[in-house]
Amino acid sequence: MDTMIKTENLSYEYSVTYEEKGKSITKKIVALDNINIEIEKGSFVAVLGHNGSGKSTLAKHINALVRPTSGTLWINGYDTKNDEFIWDIRQSAGMVFQNPDNQIVATIVEEDVAFGPENLGIEPDEIRRRVDNAIATVHMEDFKKSVPSKLSGGQKQRIAIAGVLAMQPECIVLDEPTAMLDPEGRKDVINTITRLNKEKGLTTVLITHYMDETVGADRIIVIDDGHIVMDGSPREVLVQVEKMKSFGLEVPQVTEIAYNLRKKGIDIPADILTPEEMVGAICRLKSAI
Repeated sequence: MDTMIKTENLSYEYSVTYEEKGKSITKKIVALDNINIEIEKGSFVAVLGHNGSGKSTLAKHINALVRPTSGTLWINGYDTKNDEFIWDIRQSAGMVFQNPDNQIVATIVEEDVAFGPENLGIEPDEIRRRVDNAIATVHMEDFKKSVPSKLSGGQKQRIAIAGVLAMQPECIVLDEPTAMLDPEGRKDVINTITRLNKEKGLTTVLITHYMDETVGADRIIVIDDGHIVMDGSPREVLVQVEKMKSFGLEVPQVTEIAYNLRKKGIDIPADILTPEEMVGAICRLKSAI
């Protein structure tokens, strides 16, 4: 498969200045340290890490909101350090942020979704087609004349996603898009993201700290203090319960239950990721008795 995102020794650092005992002190913070990854087109990659680990900084690099201090990051072959390619990069990789209210700019849903294509100079007929398609894709057709402020959190986030889709990116980066939502809203948004990846082949990078949202990903990357410390499929990564906890992360509840049952000598698979898999494993145990 073709490569959508590639980094080579990507590093990013910044300085913070603060007062201590009457003195001004400047401290260098290394947010990313020699990151090397490749993400294939059409894949679904979840990026995990505790607060301050560098995962959101990586997300901002993918959309060229932040540039590398050293090393290189390519999006669809475009070097993010090259100003000439900024618009190509941002058309290739769309960004959805944590708070949809920060991304919604218009007073009517369909006008908000049209905002991006209008700024790209797209012809009106094409904008109309893109807006209708994007709204239908996130199943919000009944709300296109609605006022965004009247929508639920999950609905607002779906509109934010539609606004990105209307720009027709090949990749979508979601920086903790469900952090401010209730469980129903979270489920709604994750189902939308997963469906877009599977049905549209949209390269998806999901930054999250909710472990259950990573189960449907093709790959999980764990970042700790600016370094990649784990990289593999959900079954390869999430089964390592103690290692995940050492990085300040939890695992899906059913995975931890399976881990504790195995510690007690119960013969149950270690790589259980969903409640359905747990039910199946328990039924097989009962039938074997």
